Amino acid sequence: MAVGVDARAPSSSDVVVVGGGAIGVCVALELARRGIEVTLLERGGELAAGCSAGNAGLICPSHATPLANPAALRDGLRWLARPDSPFYLRPRPGVLPWIARFVAASRPERAKAASRVVRELSLASLGMHAELAAAGLETSFVQSGSLSVLLSDDAFAGAQREAEESRRAGVPAEVLEGGQASELEPSLSGEPAGAVYYPEDAHCDPYRFVQAVGGAAAEAGARICTRVEVLALRRANGRIERLQTTAGDVRAGTVVVAAGAWSPQLARGLGVYMPIEGGKGYHVDLEPAVGDPSRPVWFQESRVIATPLPGRLRLAGTLELAGLDESVNRVRVEAIVKAARRGLAGLEGRRVLEVWRGLRPCTPDGLPLVGRCETPENLVLASGHAMMGLTLAPVTGRLVGELVAGEEPSHDLRPLRPGRFQPLLGRD
Repeated sequence: MAVGVDARAPSSSDVVVVGGGAIGVCVALELARRGIEVTLLERGGELAAGCSAGNAGLICPSHATPLANPAALRDGLRWLARPDSPFYLRPRPGVLPWIARFVAASRPERAKAASRVVRELSLASLGMHAELAAAGLETSFVQSGSLSVLLSDDAFAGAQREAEESRRAGVPAEVLEGGQASELEPSLSGEPAGAVYYPEDAHCDPYRFVQAVGGAAAEAGARICTRVEVLALRRANGRIERLQTTAGDVRAGTVVVAAGAWSPQLARGLGVYMPIEGGKGYHVDLEPAVGDPSRPVWFQESRVIATPLPGRLRLAGTLELAGLDESVNRVRVEAIVKAARRGLAGLEGRRVLEVWRGLRPCTPDGLPLVGRCETPENLVLASGHAMMGLTLAPVTGRLVGELVAGEEPSHDLRPLRPGRFQPLLGRD
């Protein structure tokens, strides 16, 4: 049974976490293990009701390049006229300030600095994922590596450079020629130009991860409340005084906002600025079959990932900056399946189990917003992880736990500080 379905919101709690996705449950677990009274509020009927349930399931320090980088900027401009492209930005006036910041953050020196931050956090978080599984949590964690497959010679040359950078940063990588890639992963169709194997990458079913960690948080003393939507955060005397919810008002000593793409709506009422855009991603789950990949396979040019999960083969990909629009674009769904069929054998005629879409919370510089706000002084943000939410969830939970408990953060939080963005000319 899903965690917390019958829970009711209390009238007060020392800490209230808003959002029951991967980030929220990890925060709740860290706080509960420290003996702090914590209540998690999730508006959906169960944990992982939002975008945490639907992603490729990768836990991958190998792919630490943030969304804002020179290649993404170049490809994004090239793909603007293609609604089936891997990265698509729907033009609209409200997104222009975000684009301006994205362009600035895509400069090579800024992208490299951000990559170092993400890689450091990812490596720490990978170890924490392994610890959670070793402790008996049924997160479905498997450390079988990941395979980045390149179909063109130019893309393979670029991947080899990235592999060398990863090795210098302490992430093992093995460059494979086309035939070697097929030997490692017989499910590949034809012979690619080459591939890069990252042996220490891992994966898990994101839904199972959230449910397992949420269950552990509840066992540690956290109160998990589903079907409770936070309508507004009310402040007085420089602090959040109470949360207005569909289950009544809740008073809190500290509020942690981990509501993904919906976080800016809550923060806006407090005068807190969060430049987060909803990046719509999709997955298509197919029935499993003998001969499916034994590890995640990342088709680099199309940005489509095939991940073997319990009871399904998941095809995931594309990023469409579309605000909070949750409609299904069939063109993008078909593009994912088409790309997977080009790279993998045996997908024709496979029964579709689910077509899913969800909104990734994307900051313009590709780094999450994690830290305590100057005002209100009892507000902590933990959002904006884009496609790295599952990878970074455990380490984000630990960092927030340290902040709330008054401990020294285990990583430098300055690159992630919430106040690093200010509105442009008061327009956004």
